[in-house]
Amino acid sequence: MKCVHWSMYNKSGMNRVAESMVEAEKKLGIDSYLCNCQEGIEGFEHVYDADIHVSHTHFPDGMRQRITKPLKLVWVGHGTPEHVFQSAVESGQMGYGHGDAWMLIQYWLQHADAIVTFWPRHEAIWRSLCDKGRNIHCIPLGVDKDFWKPMPTRGKWAGSPSLWSGENAHYIKWPLDLFILWPWVYPKVPGSCLHVSYLPKDVHRWFFPLVNRNGSSYASHITAIVWDHDNLRNIFNSIDFFIGLVKYGDFNRLCLEAKACGTKTISYPGNVYSDFWLPEGDQRTAADVLVEILKGNVEPRKTEEIPTSEEMAKKMLEVYEEIL
Repeated sequence: MKCVHWSMYNKSGMNRVAESMVEAEKKLGIDSYLCNCQEGIEGFEHVYDADIHVSHTHFPDGMRQRITKPLKLVWVGHGTPEHVFQSAVESGQMGYGHGDAWMLIQYWLQHADAIVTFWPRHEAIWRSLCDKGRNIHCIPLGVDKDFWKPMPTRGKWAGSPSLWSGENAHYIKWPLDLFILWPWVYPKVPGSCLHVSYLPKDVHRWFFPLVNRNGSSYASHITAIVWDHDNLRNIFNSIDFFIGLVKYGDFNRLCLEAKACGTKTISYPGNVYSDFWLPEGDQRTAADVLVEILKGNVEPRKTEEIPTSEEMAKKMLEVYEEIL
């Protein structure tokens, strides 16, 4: 079987999931490739004869006329439905010819040969938009546990305890709530320190007046740095807590990687892989709960086991075999 995954090469979680799928599929004996969907349609002769096309970002326009086998396409829903909807509405107010991710999703929900998601909540939402009888596959989001694992630290990060976040700064998971609640936390947990990475410079104009005025910058280190995998693994082995406040309690790849490294994880309610849940809503209430967590006064939750990338690839193979 020959399979090609189409993704943006933007180092996002979506891109990293596509990469890990390809590597895991190769271990299963699948002739699997990762291609950049933003490079047009030239230079992809080596995948024209693929049996399966997997769209993580977009299946390139014009590729239908190049491929040599009937198109069998698997659409993978990476984006949170609410974020896709909000982004589509905002882009739609920019004038004629705008991109419309919400319409694109509805097209593939109708026309793809198979739909894949990693979240039961998303599965229910996508199913509500499909015709009766449409099958949606909810498969495990796996990580490479041979890499993401406990390791000796190259030096503990500042803070006792230390708290780290590095979510993509989109509305659905940006650190706004974290920065609002932090000044109500650190005075009650002496020695604590917040670390926030991957805060893009084009939003510093709004975030830094906030953290400077409310005092969050006093007990924190905030940077735009995007860490490579080796340094990110070291971070997870050098901090006390990972916090990822994704709306609606969705889990994501970063949380899974941190958890696989043995890091204690904090999220909004719903993330089955998180050790601790903060209530979503009033940041004052969340701050009170976070204080108790950092002080060690809250028992960790019993979490589900982190899936492996091999488990993910085996489920994808089942999807491929079903539509061929």
